[in-house]
Amino acid sequence: MWSDKLPPARQEQAVADLRRILPAPCAGAATSRAPLTGHPSPEQVAHLLRDCEGFVWLDGASSRHLFFRNPIAVISSDGVSARVRGPGGAAPLPPASLDALETALLAWAGPSRAWLAGWIGYEVAGELEHLGFGPGAGSELPRMHFGLYDSVLIADPQGGWSLAGTDAWRGNDGSPQAAHHEDELLHRAAAISLPPLDCLGKLSAGPLRTRTGAQSFEKGVERIVRRIRAGDLFETNLCRRLEAPLRPGMAWPLYRRMRALSPAEYGAFLQAAPGGAILSISPEMFLKVNNGVVESRPIKGTRRRGRTSEEDRSLMEQLLHSPKDRAELAMVVDVTRNDLSRVCEPGSVQVFEHAALLTLPTLHHTYSRLSGRLRRETTAADLLRAAFPPASITGAPKIAAMEAAFAEERIGRGPCMGSIGWISLDGDMELSVAIRTAVVSGGSAVYLAGCGITADSIPLQELQESQAKASAFVEALGLQDGESETKVSG
Repeated sequence: MWSDKLPPARQEQAVADLRRILPAPCAGAATSRAPLTGHPSPEQVAHLLRDCEGFVWLDGASSRHLFFRNPIAVISSDGVSARVRGPGGAAPLPPASLDALETALLAWAGPSRAWLAGWIGYEVAGELEHLGFGPGAGSELPRMHFGLYDSVLIADPQGGWSLAGTDAWRGNDGSPQAAHHEDELLHRAAAISLPPLDCLGKLSAGPLRTRTGAQSFEKGVERIVRRIRAGDLFETNLCRRLEAPLRPGMAWPLYRRMRALSPAEYGAFLQAAPGGAILSISPEMFLKVNNGVVESRPIKGTRRRGRTSEEDRSLMEQLLHSPKDRAELAMVVDVTRNDLSRVCEPGSVQVFEHAALLTLPTLHHTYSRLSGRLRRETTAADLLRAAFPPASITGAPKIAAMEAAFAEERIGRGPCMGSIGWISLDGDMELSVAIRTAVVSGGSAVYLAGCGITADSIPLQELQESQAKASAFVEALGLQDGESETKVSG
């Protein structure tokens, strides 16, 4: 179950094995953050760096941007086996994804400006509880994957750039990168003329496919509503899976279009494998830890934006005063509070905002904000064991909700509906909920649009909500989401 951990002796051996691949950070290692010259846009920098090994762009839209590349080590898990690759070669790790992650955090702990950046797929939930999950969407991709980076390029909201890092393993003066080299990179990026977003026309020849057409999705909603009214559960998140063929090299143009249509505070573009990528325009924070204080910001309740200002205000008011949407959010808040309480000091978990409005270019949402103080010696892996997957994309009670969703979806979600972000080796971290996320691999792009199903759900309205949530992805491809979908076999 979620609280299971490696026995201490096995953990010590795993840490020793990992340090043969990459040693512990140097004692007395220095850190630095140096300002840089040059004023490219974040998108210009991403365009220049996107083919670097292990490239990760944590895209903060109008807030902070983080650019990672060329990791010094990589840990990866498929849920059956896990491995580390680094300067000392490659070696197996404890097979469970979060055990492998915890081993890395223990082996390399300390530096405040060294980061693990990557993703945790939704099916890691099946390693924490017995759920009978199948393979993930984009099965070529690992279930969990993090690179270890000892430097990061940072763009602040005011347009300034800096280089942060540590010399814990290589380099000097607190960073393995020379600031003047990064200055040159920024000046090269500023000279790039980005191709117009519409220059390639349709990115996919189609068709847009789904495992369930509109009627089948509505029938699935009806079945879940009956289960809720029978007392099996209170709420679940049901996903509609969309898939379209995508030509090689089109992941980057697709992401550029998606972020232009719906910029998001927790966007991300990750190089996932040769020819593969993860594209996320998520507005939702899963977990943020700063000096031992953990925060979560679940989102529930959705309305599309109106075509006129009057319609927009009307839809916003509907959302804010909807009993169904408020109940949906309240249940998710209760689950999140329970999850955080597993690893926080007693009495420290509180709800600071509830049912606040979040307005995006294409959607209105409501969200809540919770916070608590972690107990001493709690690791990022402990917190993830307690809280993963995010409550907003599972339901209540959590295990029954996941089982009900899988009974309808019958296929894994993969990186979609998992989590993306960074974990610092000093204990801080920031992870998103990987909603509004596409996985590109094997010549196709897969996207999941999830809806919270409660006893008051109306099937047609849930279908329409899923279509609204998929609109940026579908429009970016140049396709249409509707009754013309072709059903995927299997």
